[in-house]
Amino acid sequence: MLNNRISIGSIAIGTILTVFAVLTFLPFYYVVLTSISDPHAVKEGELLLWPKGFDLNAYEVILNNDRFITSFINTINRTVLGLIVSLSLQLSFAYVLSKRYLPGQKQLMLYIIITMLFQGGIIPTYLIVRGTGLIDTIWALVIPSAISTWNVILLKSFFDNIPDSMEESAKIDGANDWVIFYRIYVPLSTASVATIGLFIAVTNWNSYMDAVIYIHSSELQVLQIFLRDMVVQMEMATLLGDMGVLSETSSLSVRTASIFLVALPIIIVYPFIQKYFVKGVMLGAVKG
Repeated sequence: MLNNRISIGSIAIGTILTVFAVLTFLPFYYVVLTSISDPHAVKEGELLLWPKGFDLNAYEVILNNDRFITSFINTINRTVLGLIVSLSLQLSFAYVLSKRYLPGQKQLMLYIIITMLFQGGIIPTYLIVRGTGLIDTIWALVIPSAISTWNVILLKSFFDNIPDSMEESAKIDGANDWVIFYRIYVPLSTASVATIGLFIAVTNWNSYMDAVIYIHSSELQVLQIFLRDMVVQMEMATLLGDMGVLSETSSLSVRTASIFLVALPIIIVYPFIQKYFVKGVMLGAVKG
């Protein structure tokens, strides 16, 4: 009887999760099908189950757009720099906080938790960024968001799992804190580093508002700004009947092709770190 209940419960949970997975996948599936279908055979809002014809002209239009290439390179630079800077600072900060012998550790933890609940706001942050001369530079997209309190607390919980005896043995052998950090703590926390690294990379890749506020030059704009401008321009071209690129392809095809190309790098990277991501999430769940 118990096995039957477990089986029925497992089937119900599996069915619910499958439905949610399908619903989550459908928008991406729609974007891919629309981008490769015949642009003159697809109407906006139409549900597609399979491609209508085959046409890659929308991808050709996007890939031949100099602004897309520039924005793509800027986003890669921003993501790589953001990942290096943020991960270095957050790992170092979490390592320090994990030391029970740190004077004022509890007070420092309370301070950083308060920053999770109360933030300075957009205007004070903008004034600080402008005052430090970061406006219209790529560092304006990297430095203000370099520290995530949530990530620091999560990393600290991983470091707390490492036995103190390992640090004591290393110090007996003459290792200093830098050696202990880079040779012991970081290698033993690969899952957590990969998990937090994924969070940081996706956040930097998808960030939009900071580029709107801090970046004025078109040469430094990122992909999310390109997508916004492209959608607005396509909508205006359709509204005013301006042909141009729309004579060869449709606004909808170009938009969906752009969305797919923007999401593609993260989709490619994720499978390689998925096992670390799952392990890192489970470690964080077990820590009490």
